[in-house]
Amino acid sequence: MQVADQKSMRVLFIGNSYTYYNDLPWLIKQLAESAQETRTLETEMVVVGGATLKNHWKRGEALKLLKAKPWDYVVLQEQSTLPITNPQEMYKYASLFDAQIKRVNSQTVFYLTWARQNQPEKQQILSDSYMNIAKELKAKVAPVGIVWQKIQEENLKLNLYTSDQSHPSPIGSYVAACVFYTTLYGNSPVGLSRRIYSSDSSTPQQNNRIELESLSETNAQMIQNLVDSIVKKNSEVSIQESESINNIFL
Repeated sequence: MQVADQKSMRVLFIGNSYTYYNDLPWLIKQLAESAQETRTLETEMVVVGGATLKNHWKRGEALKLLKAKPWDYVVLQEQSTLPITNPQEMYKYASLFDAQIKRVNSQTVFYLTWARQNQPEKQQILSDSYMNIAKELKAKVAPVGIVWQKIQEENLKLNLYTSDQSHPSPIGSYVAACVFYTTLYGNSPVGLSRRIYSSDSSTPQQNNRIELESLSETNAQMIQNLVDSIVKKNSEVSIQESESINNIFL
């Protein structure tokens, strides 16, 4: 059984365009660097546009990479509307992946996504689907969609979507990155970098990077504080549920 290097945190992302738009794993890495984390973040992703977990399971590439290298966490992202239209299929393949993730001594993290911009009423169903399977499998959840919903309620001037009303804008991906940073490292994102750079630049020097967005200090603080509050609240609920389950068997 392989064990991940303790000097780095290794995360495998399995999903689709909600993961590769604006290169979410890279944005999380930039936040970890901004925080000067002692464990650097190393990521790889297996992503196909529009793919479901079933598609990934059948293709086999994700399973092959899962078994080939050591991972601290494996992030599972279901196709955007499937948790609403067919949660049974989601649960089936999430459970199959989770069993394999546990076999290689890693931990599952569910990427709880957001409802379409013109269907905000679907967020609760989407959130419930992810939270229910995570509770059943004792997995972690990165509650991105829940934070998106709260941001939209508090400040509609921040556009988290692209023009297709589905995919994340640079700000939307920044919010997701803050959620994942806090979920994976357990630390608050408050005070971290508020500049969003593209990962496509060929030179690593900050001065030569292409800046996609620079949030105002006020907006950055609002996002970071909401992320901190919601992720911590979500974690506390998970811990309480685990303790309640354990108490039954004491």
